[in-house]
Amino acid sequence: MSDHNNGIALVFARTETRWFKNTVWDTATALKFLFKRIHFVRDGKTAKGNSGAPSVLVAYGEEAVIRLGKCELDGAFIEEWK
Repeated sequence: MSDHNNGIALVFARTETRWFKNTVWDTATALKFLFKRIHFVRDGKTAKGNSGAPSVLVAYGEEAVIRLGKCELDGAFIEEWK
């Protein structure tokens, strides 16, 4: 996504890892760290367990930043950190 500079990715918020530094901190345009862990739904039923780790939505490109900024999920929107 960073190569195309267009889109929003959902990834684990493993901020200390090399892949996060290379593909998020160094290349993303904006972030939204979600306050609660994600629970997935299948066939209309919410899973008992959660995703197992904190998550972050990662925006690449200006259109993605606008969309992520309008996202109503409970979390912290960060646009400038570089």
